[in-house]
Amino acid sequence: MQSLPHTLDAARVQFGKFLRNWRKSNDWSVTTAQDWAKACPALIPWALRVAGGQWGNLENGKVMQPQPSTFIQLGVLNECLAQKERGTIRDKLLRERVQQARPVLHGDGRPWGAEDWFACYIGKLEGPADLWPRQEEIDAEAETKRLRSLFDAAVERSGLRPVSAAMQVLRLAGDLPMEQVVAIENALFAGERLPTSTVATARMALHSWVAEVAADLLPAAGDGEQS
Repeated sequence: MQSLPHTLDAARVQFGKFLRNWRKSNDWSVTTAQDWAKACPALIPWALRVAGGQWGNLENGKVMQPQPSTFIQLGVLNECLAQKERGTIRDKLLRERVQQARPVLHGDGRPWGAEDWFACYIGKLEGPADLWPRQEEIDAEAETKRLRSLFDAAVERSGLRPVSAAMQVLRLAGDLPMEQVVAIENALFAGERLPTSTVATARMALHSWVAEVAADLLPAAGDGEQS
């Protein structure tokens, strides 16, 4: 049986991925909700906005102990999306993004409120199936974090500049399509989740490089490896 902290950690990762899936399904950036609140303060009071930095931290699982206001803000945002009238927005791109966005709904059509967002955060409620993260995505998120931590530790040990180290890792990966090169770079430098199809390649290349510069940092055989 998993411990409560482990269970909550896993739920936080799922919540972040779900939030990202919802945002991307609406073609929003992390600042769209904040921009909407700024454009329509009568609809979304500034104190109840979801700030861009806050949204990004939630997606990346960096908010360990969110305040109750976090879930109130998400509830207000979602309930505003469930309304037909979404305020007067002058910026064309923002207006289009807000107008076409979909709220998160229960099966009976009710929009999620603050209590639902909190229940989701602690792992007691799953989102709509088309937005809920698949297990392979969650595994890729966890493996990306592990690989980035290993890369950072090996860079510090080797004394190399991160850019030089990343180039060495990519050389060991062989001739890759540009999208895979970009994905590995983004994972190593920004912690962006690796596509599931790229995880094995990134792990192989990074472990090969670490074996050359700081072999003692590699996990023991069978420890931390994923198929």
